[in-house]
Amino acid sequence: MYRKFKKRANPVNPKPLNPIDENATIKIPRLSTVDKTDDAIESFSRESEENIPASQEQTQRFLSQHSIALAATLGRTQSSSRINCSRQPNTFFEMVLLNAGVQLDHDDTFVLSCDHIAIVAKLRDILVRSPKYPDNIETFKTGLNAALAPKSKLAQKLLSGCTIDTAGEEQAYQSQNSMFINFLMIDFLREPCLEVLFNKIEEIAKLDRVQTIPGCLPLLPLMLGQLRYLTLSHSDQIYSHIERIFNIGSDSTKMDIINNAEFVLDASKHDDFVDLLIINYASSKDLFHLSTVQMLSNLSLNARSQGKLRERILDFIKEDSSCSNVLLPHLIRLLLNSLNQDTDDIVRELVSTLREVFNWRYRAQGDAVEMARPAANEKQSQLELFGFLQQGLRRSKRFYQMWQRIIAGLPAMEFRSFDFIMLLLLIHINEDNTLYIQNLLRRRIKLEHITVDILDEVKEHYSHILELHISVLMHILHDFVREKNRIVADFAKGSYSILFKLCNSIQKNILKKLLELTFDKSAQHVTTMSLILMRELQRKNSKHIQNCAMLLLPLLDRLSDLTLPQTRLAMDLLCHVAFPEPKLKECAPLQDQIEMMVKKQQINRTDYVQRQGIIGCVQLIDAVARIETQLLENDDLQTSVESITSLPDGRSKQAANLIMLTQSAIRNSPELLALFYDELASVLTVRYYNAESAYMLDNKFLIWLCELMTYRFQQSFVSEHQPNAIKGIQLEYQKNINELDETNVNTESEVLSIGINISELVLAPNSNACDSIFVLAPLFNLVSVLHNQRYQCSLEVINALLGCAIILPSFFDDANYMAVFDNYDEELQKQILNIYFHTVNWIRVTICAFASQKHDATRKRVLMRLGDLICIEQRLKILLTHAPVGFVPPPCQFLNNPKPKTAQQGVREKRQTGKQSKAILSESIKETEDNQQQFGNHSKVGDLTIKLGSCKPVKCKIDFESLYGSLERYRQLDVGIIVLLKEEPFTLNHPLESEEVGTHLGLLELRFILTDLVHKLETVINGHQDVTDADSLRSHVAKPEHFMCDLQECLGEITMRLITLAEHIDEQLEKVNNVHSNLDLFKDKFNYVKTCFGLCIHLFALYFSWSEWTDKSQSQLLQSSLRNALPPAKRKSLKKPSQASLATQVFDYFLKYEKSVLSLGTAVQLQRLLRSLRKLGASGENAAKRAVQQGEEIRKLCTIMLKRKWFHYSGSLEKGAQCNIHLDELVKGFLKDSPYDRQKDILSDLNEECGLLNKKDTALDSFPNIKKANFPLLFRGLCEILIATLSGQCTADTAGDRFQLWESTIGLLNGLLNVVKKVEQPRNFGLFLKHSQLFLKLLLQHGLPVLETIVRDSPERLVTFLSELQNVTKFLHNLCCHSKSIKNTAIICYIPSLRETLETLVFRMKALLAANKCHAAFHISILDNKDLHGDAIRTPAGSFATETNSDEEIPADDDDVDETVLDDTMSISSSTRRSSLENRSSKSSSLSKTSSRSKCF
Repeated sequence: MYRKFKKRANPVNPKPLNPIDENATIKIPRLSTVDKTDDAIESFSRESEENIPASQEQTQRFLSQHSIALAATLGRTQSSSRINCSRQPNTFFEMVLLNAGVQLDHDDTFVLSCDHIAIVAKLRDILVRSPKYPDNIETFKTGLNAALAPKSKLAQKLLSGCTIDTAGEEQAYQSQNSMFINFLMIDFLREPCLEVLFNKIEEIAKLDRVQTIPGCLPLLPLMLGQLRYLTLSHSDQIYSHIERIFNIGSDSTKMDIINNAEFVLDASKHDDFVDLLIINYASSKDLFHLSTVQMLSNLSLNARSQGKLRERILDFIKEDSSCSNVLLPHLIRLLLNSLNQDTDDIVRELVSTLREVFNWRYRAQGDAVEMARPAANEKQSQLELFGFLQQGLRRSKRFYQMWQRIIAGLPAMEFRSFDFIMLLLLIHINEDNTLYIQNLLRRRIKLEHITVDILDEVKEHYSHILELHISVLMHILHDFVREKNRIVADFAKGSYSILFKLCNSIQKNILKKLLELTFDKSAQHVTTMSLILMRELQRKNSKHIQNCAMLLLPLLDRLSDLTLPQTRLAMDLLCHVAFPEPKLKECAPLQDQIEMMVKKQQINRTDYVQRQGIIGCVQLIDAVARIETQLLENDDLQTSVESITSLPDGRSKQAANLIMLTQSAIRNSPELLALFYDELASVLTVRYYNAESAYMLDNKFLIWLCELMTYRFQQSFVSEHQPNAIKGIQLEYQKNINELDETNVNTESEVLSIGINISELVLAPNSNACDSIFVLAPLFNLVSVLHNQRYQCSLEVINALLGCAIILPSFFDDANYMAVFDNYDEELQKQILNIYFHTVNWIRVTICAFASQKHDATRKRVLMRLGDLICIEQRLKILLTHAPVGFVPPPCQFLNNPKPKTAQQGVREKRQTGKQSKAILSESIKETEDNQQQFGNHSKVGDLTIKLGSCKPVKCKIDFESLYGSLERYRQLDVGIIVLLKEEPFTLNHPLESEEVGTHLGLLELRFILTDLVHKLETVINGHQDVTDADSLRSHVAKPEHFMCDLQECLGEITMRLITLAEHIDEQLEKVNNVHSNLDLFKDKFNYVKTCFGLCIHLFALYFSWSEWTDKSQSQLLQSSLRNALPPAKRKSLKKPSQASLATQVFDYFLKYEKSVLSLGTAVQLQRLLRSLRKLGASGENAAKRAVQQGEEIRKLCTIMLKRKWFHYSGSLEKGAQCNIHLDELVKGFLKDSPYDRQKDILSDLNEECGLLNKKDTALDSFPNIKKANFPLLFRGLCEILIATLSGQCTADTAGDRFQLWESTIGLLNGLLNVVKKVEQPRNFGLFLKHSQLFLKLLLQHGLPVLETIVRDSPERLVTFLSELQNVTKFLHNLCCHSKSIKNTAIICYIPSLRETLETLVFRMKALLAANKCHAAFHISILDNKDLHGDAIRTPAGSFATETNSDEEIPADDDDVDETVLDDTMSISSSTRRSSLENRSSKSSSLSKTSSRSKCF
């Protein structure tokens, strides 16, 4: 107890204490002492006599006086001399208390003159020495009963603590023990007092409202508190009274009893009290009051009571949403009391209950849309809740391990945000398990069981816990972001974006982590990813990044280690932080550093550093000049800004000076100028068209730059003079499609006669870098971008450049161009090829620039130019087969230095001569001839020095699978090419009719556009970017979401093209009666139809596989995309469907295209598309059921595709490496998630057919494209699905006959063994050995505990299982022996690990049988050294001695397991055990170890 001291008042003249001499004797006069004592008794008796009521009889009065005198004598030595009670006792009870040294007149409490032990002794002596003892006990009881009345002033004092004021103490202190406790310490008072107490408790319990003295505490809790010291001695008596009082009491009485139950009731009665509560409170809401839950958490309950409460809690949370954040932690604490039992079953049930509680809880919160946001006390409640869980995990190792096992075995659809936060908690508690949990998360992320959405849920429901353990998550993400697996890296990237918005406290930590990844030189892809992510964070959270601007300063020092694409990303980030939008504060230190560094880089002599300076300066120009918020008005369109001095002071003039500074620094390098123009156009295009910022380029700066670049282009590349012959090559104006019509009648004729000077700049270049042919396409691209922005998407001022003539060699379009080309020397041939390449690049850049124009005449010229482009590219494809040795195409992008030539790209090892050369000269692509007929051929051979005969065109093979070869590296098309798909009509005519030229898209044009879009999508979706290759990093790649948004607009038109192509394919199939080998299906036109159909499917498959669809910010774009993928008829019938519903409808729609698929690559793309749609629809109601149904549909599709015979575009059967890659993917889809029954059926059919593969060039009947050469693809799939299914079932927590799982698996493994024996192929042997070893490891880990349960119950089943297992192990033994004899290193490398696994298996099996007293049934024998056919392999004589010596060192008993397997006559039955052992012993003793010992290991 705690003493609360009260200062005693100091006397005026304190009397000094007498010194005590312990060695001296005390001499006290006896008479004086007796006299003082008698005087004291007499005076005390007189005072006491006045206090005795006159109503008492004389005898009682005498006894009372006697007892008082006696009490005074006994307590004289310990009583305080200052006790002076002014209040007179009214009853015998009060008199006893007064005589014992209790002061009664204090208002709040009794004041004792001595401690409790002395008081108890005085009370005992007063009562015992009384003449009326033990009758006075009844009188005392009567007084106690009256004192405990509700309105009695003494009741509160009796039941609450006392103040002790002892003589000789300087301070008085408060005691927590009540006076009633003193009564209970006296044995003869205990029972009477208890009787009075129980009566009073029952009396008060019956009252709805107890009348007490104002300002006093309720009596019932005080009365119940007196019982806490009697719980052990009076447990039954207390519980019986409590039970009766609880049943008859009021609600307040019950609550008082509940609040004191843990102290009043003995632990043996806790379970009975829980039953009493459950009976009295039928409603869970009434039962789980906060006070009740707190009390239940402190009780000691058995498993039965815990189970009852667990069920009630679960029902309460599911059915009643009134479970508050305050109550939930205490409910969880109550559930965690189950850990007292700490058995596997109870802990497993507890973990399952906790998961169900949390999932139901937050699912209900998510469904309640009208529910208010979490209250202010949610953080405290959440921390308290997970604090209890953390205590449980630390308290019980079994509880910790059970969480790991259950989360590891969860199905994909059952993994929730609570499981994710629990994994973080597990790592926090035990860091030794970090690697295991990281691998668990990594595996689930790779399988896409976990997506970034789960972090959104964690942030929504467990934000405070996530913030508390953010360091653990950051450590995991830091490892994940370095993964080469794209799915894992994308998960980490998306996680950083989500966490950045969580709270301000971790934003700096995230930036520091990303900078740390940027500085990591070991992985370039990690550096690129971190830079992209930081730029995205700056774009979406510019204000927060601006506060951390100085953290980015070290990035400037790291620029020298970055590649050029990485430099672009880094400078983009730094410049927009240094020069943010005008509404944000600028970072002056960063501005100075960037400007100084860019200027130094541009004047550096190193080409690479100069390129970095150009890239950085472009980003700096864009950031500095982007300050305008208003578009140019019509009056400003004619405004002119002649020079920089006309620009206003400020950021716009600063940007203009940077442009002039950069041009002066690189004026001698055409490639650097081209890079500068390309970079500037790319940045301006992305920021303008995609509305990345609310601010635009300053209007006057834009006008000045537009006029400057237009003037430079006109001066350098627009020609009006008559070209002359150069180096014997006659030049002329060609391909002029500008004509005077009603649309340009007011145009000057000189404008229509201009031409682009390509040939002269290639054949006779001048020394001015600004006039270099390399600058042509980049400069025009910049001019078109500036005109688009200045004139609000109109290119009317420069539209003459679209159809103007091009200065080209006169034989450029001649039918005999190949013969003319071969007559020139190699140097001229290279220049002619360069002319073709630059012409292609020029037409490409003009088509992309004008594709978005609305004018009809302009659109017609765009389509005509597209036809010219396709024709020129086909001609160039033929010319490249005659290219001279060492030819390298001219650069079409300038971000990197030209790569060194390679054997595949730049060198033709041997010129073709003789007959072969003549044959090639006489060939011409039929497709090119068709295009010439389609667009007309107006060119003539102008070089009169060359005399050629007529050249008969010969049809050449067309590559329908790939549009471009390795040398065909052209300038990439801009995203604007998409507009042609959206705006122009499509026709299946091939070649186009004359009236369709310029008005319709044909099959060639459609293939051209779709091929480009698919290439762009592959770069965006699959991340096909080499960070060292600048050609892979373009404007649309830098901002994938912008490209996806643009592409979404034309998905509807692509769907219409797909419908048209599919209808034509179905029509042709009907004509040939669905015979896929019919030659009519391999004509050129139909091959183009099949190619375009496959490209459409490929485009949809890539589009819907974008990883960013999981981001909620893209949900609206995704819904629009899904809607546009449906045909118009279905699109109109939709009424605000959910994303899952849309994805399901699109899935069903594309599934119908199965019959239209005629190429193996398209079949694979269709399967990928359906899988992506299935993943997009995995949300909402019935998601799990829908996913199972769609998975079955995909398996059916793969089955149909595998059973179909596939043909190449040439009509021959599909074969080769690419064919096997496609078949492998179809096989995996065919077997994915197959249950045991389906695997059994597949193996059964395969066992019957696989014998056909032993014949020459024969395929399986069921799978016509599977032959012996690629049969391992199917066999590997069967092995993988068997092990995957077994592994999933082992970790899953399922009830029932667990041994049946292993029986099914060993049966399937024997089925695979039969296939291996029938089709002898080395790859199959290795696959079977590898996966058999995995099976044995799973058996050791998960199977042997199951065998322990079956060894006694069903020995026959175990014997069958071990017999089938022996078949596998014997074959593995023979396979290892055979492989070692023929020195097959592919299998020999597995032998050591297989030996260890088999050794462990034998030992564990022997221990299992010995534990079940069946060790006599286990026998180990020595296997013969045989090959796969059963023939003995004789050991060389020279090795016998070594083997014999080793036998002497190895024990001859069961320990010799290195080369042994289980005997095939193993039995568990006790009746046959002995005889079997004798038989085996006799057999094994007759074997000779030296001749038959296996040398496999």
